[in-house]
Amino acid sequence: MARVTAFVTVLVFGVLFAAPAFGQTTPQPGPSLNPPQNQSLSDDARQKLIIALIVIVLFAIVWYGRRIRKKRQKSS
Repeated sequence: MARVTAFVTVLVFGVLFAAPAFGQTTPQPGPSLNPPQNQSLSDDARQKLIIALIVIVLFAIVWYGRRIRKKRQKSS
């Protein structure tokens, strides 16, 4: 077991610290495939406002439903 562990350790270190092949250079970076998009501030603010309104409406529906259920349980 110790021989296997030593062999794996040597193998891992050999792969991690191996020198790069001679004559190879890193290629130049190519053009960006995902150019940055300019979203206007108004679109972002509008989307956040719509989401906030949906959250408020859903919260109101849940609150009203629980209130009605509580009143029905008290009267029974």
